[in-house]
Amino acid sequence: MLLTLAAFIFVLSIVVIVHEGGHFIAAKLNGIYVVTFSIGFGPKILKKRIGETEYAISALPFGGYVKMAGESEKAEGEESDTDELLAGVPEEKYYRNKNPWQRISVVLAGPFMNALAALILFVMSIWTQGVFIANPRDMIVNVTPDSPAEAAGFMPGDRVLSINGEELVVGKEISDLITYDEDAISRFIVVRVTDTLEIDVSPAWNEEEERLIVGIFSYSRPMIGDVKRDGPAYDAGMKSGALILSVNDTTLNSYIELQQLIHDRLDVPMDFRWVQDGDTLSATIIPEGMDAAKEGERLDIIEVGAIGINEYYEKEKVGFGEAVVLGSKAYKEMFVGIMKFLKKLFSGQASIKAVGGPIRVGEMAGEMVRWGFNYLLTFIAFFSLNLAIFNLLPILPFDGGHFVIFLVEGLTGYKPGPKVEQVMGQIGFIILIALMAFIFAVDIFNLFG
Repeated sequence: MLLTLAAFIFVLSIVVIVHEGGHFIAAKLNGIYVVTFSIGFGPKILKKRIGETEYAISALPFGGYVKMAGESEKAEGEESDTDELLAGVPEEKYYRNKNPWQRISVVLAGPFMNALAALILFVMSIWTQGVFIANPRDMIVNVTPDSPAEAAGFMPGDRVLSINGEELVVGKEISDLITYDEDAISRFIVVRVTDTLEIDVSPAWNEEEERLIVGIFSYSRPMIGDVKRDGPAYDAGMKSGALILSVNDTTLNSYIELQQLIHDRLDVPMDFRWVQDGDTLSATIIPEGMDAAKEGERLDIIEVGAIGINEYYEKEKVGFGEAVVLGSKAYKEMFVGIMKFLKKLFSGQASIKAVGGPIRVGEMAGEMVRWGFNYLLTFIAFFSLNLAIFNLLPILPFDGGHFVIFLVEGLTGYKPGPKVEQVMGQIGFIILIALMAFIFAVDIFNLFG
């Protein structure tokens, strides 16, 4: 629980610092007097004034703010609690006296920095850690009836060592090494139990698929990669690199078989045997609950069994240029995924179980830190990009609401008075409270429902 809370505060602090830092930098660049830059809300625990700005860490770590001189228009006769503090500050350094395009740059700088931070995290993660490459899919799990593979004598459980003299290694698929020419022979070296066999096969034309096929389907061996700290597998002593031999006395040939067995046995004890560092070990492990996406057109979340393991992978170092390309691709895929989810949500094609608020964010932060630092980096990027999109909602007090007001002012010259902004703010506040109540209700429902 303490680790989860610490992870949540850490993640939230990072994205808030980035967001408010964007507003702060843009305000400074536009010559605006910044009164306070605070991480957190409420009473200030630590504070130090440097130049015109007071930098502070406040008691409540769930957010932050940048206070600028003249952030809102004052109604006639209204006094501000910072009037004395701002005595002598030139009017041209007031936020409200800047032109609408300058104010737009300030409000959009927060979401922009969150979006940029997500991209930088992807690039730096790939550059420093490399790309993850799964084990070769060398285990044959299925042979198509009446196919060339069946006629040649392939069987499920065969492990492919090489094809046409080329070893099946990380980054190579069986389909990459087969010669797909009619009447061309591909020679396989396979291991069946303890025997090493040579099997020759030629592809044949498949009318239904309209292509040459061999008729074998393969997957990677049931080798374990990352193990989640404090998860069932971790508690049983399982480590990265372990090769699962059997579950409940059933021999396993592939990781996908292992994954499906665990998913189907939530809270059901399972007897595992595995090889680790040359030793054969065994333990009874009980899968715990994990949220997973349900297959189908409608996005729904179901609970499946999990023991806190992932498929084995290796890391391959890449240069900075390639890291930028791959990081940008991953960033784009995440952005597109978020937008598709929002589309499904607003069209009714997504269950409310797929929605998460602060409670779920905290839980996910705790999960990611238990998986490892690279998982936490990806989650921070995901959360930062979500915050950027969320803050662009066109209602006050979100940045998107201020952007709409300033854009109208810039295009038409009409500047709404303080009463108009006050009414718009009250409407936005009601919407915000309703939205927060809904999200918290969904969080509680997902937690206890």
